[in-house]
Amino acid sequence: MKVLEPQSAALVSRVRAMDPGEFLDHDDMGALRARMAGFLQACAPRPLPVGAVEKRRIQFQGRGVEVVIYSPPVDTTSTAGRPLVLYFHGGGFTHFSAETHDPVARYLCNKSGAVIVNVDYRLAPENKFPAALEDAYDTLCWASANAHELGADPTKISVVGESAGGTIAIVLCLMSRDRGGPAIARQVPMCASVDLSDLDRYDSWHAFGDGRYLLSRADIDEIRRAYLNTPDEVTDPRVSPILATDLTGLPPALVIGAECDPLVDEAALHARRLQAAGITVRYECFAGTIHSFMILAGVIDLGYAALDLVAGYVQCGSLHEHAQLS
Repeated sequence: MKVLEPQSAALVSRVRAMDPGEFLDHDDMGALRARMAGFLQACAPRPLPVGAVEKRRIQFQGRGVEVVIYSPPVDTTSTAGRPLVLYFHGGGFTHFSAETHDPVARYLCNKSGAVIVNVDYRLAPENKFPAALEDAYDTLCWASANAHELGADPTKISVVGESAGGTIAIVLCLMSRDRGGPAIARQVPMCASVDLSDLDRYDSWHAFGDGRYLLSRADIDEIRRAYLNTPDEVTDPRVSPILATDLTGLPPALVIGAECDPLVDEAALHARRLQAAGITVRYECFAGTIHSFMILAGVIDLGYAALDLVAGYVQCGSLHEHAQLS
């Protein structure tokens, strides 16, 4: 029996005190987005200072993608050697935004000395699969081509994301490899969903998927309906990257999981599959905490430990395989 650490338990109790059916209710998307924005605002990491913040709208083939670019404080790293991080927020492809994750982006920028591009990709149900992924890929190509203008090194691109954003980071590595796109130096999926096709195969979904730990099977059903055009898209590797048959040639990975997250077995399996494909990977599972705890660092201190780990990794690329993968 897994036991929540005190801060995670306190947050779970607070959410349970609400109407449990309302927390991730997708019936009113505007209400969901407002509710979750308020929730994250109350729980987000402290917003650390950065050197500069710039909002841009990048035009791609008749559509625009909003990004927020964070430059690190002066003297953190020489401009020529600064890493470049594309950050993808979570929210089940339906809610959250670059704005809601501003404190996360600021924290990573300050701690890593990297230029952070916080991507406001299109959301479902207004823009269904694969809109978010195409926004991510086009932004990657733009960031790579404009890295020097952004004050970063195009050979030091990392893709980082949590929950659905972690899924985007994983799939983006596959897309860029298969399309001959920009080289990605590092990938960091945090509490990522890698399988929308079959939750029953994972013990963690049986243990934690009843909604007591914030995320439920019913929530995944809602996400499928909102995100996908047809139910059979769940077997597309861009939706369920655990079904990708070839993981060779992908960048090294830092994979982060949470012990009491329904998605934790998916994270561990993804890390093992990367390792089996010859990819250097570290899997770090944080004990006693919940899904997406790293964006809740304002109330769960373990979130800062995870963000510091990510910041150090994208800064120097030092990575050692974790013993749990053996």
